[in-house]
Amino acid sequence: MSEQQTYFRDAAVEAGGQVYTFSVADGQEIEGRGHYWHGPGEPSTWLVVGVFLEARSRVGDAGADVACELAAQALGISVDKLRQSIEWHENYMRWHDGDYEYRIL
Repeated sequence: MSEQQTYFRDAAVEAGGQVYTFSVADGQEIEGRGHYWHGPGEPSTWLVVGVFLEARSRVGDAGADVACELAAQALGISVDKLRQSIEWHENYMRWHDGDYEYRIL
């Protein structure tokens, strides 16, 4: 998908006096690793997880809620949809790999 056709959005979340950002270009780097979109506002669960993990590494001690907000903004979806996608992915991977301790959130 070319830069003009991306579904990513620039995102910024303020927490604890600091602003955390996630750019369209940041998202495209993750997308380029094999994660994909089904369409606008419809990221694959792999893409949701990849963006969330990157957001979580950026926000550090600000926590998972801030990471969820940043990732959801970047993907153009609600925080609820982001969490549902991650939970679906967790359950799928537990079943697929037989690792019942697998956890992202």
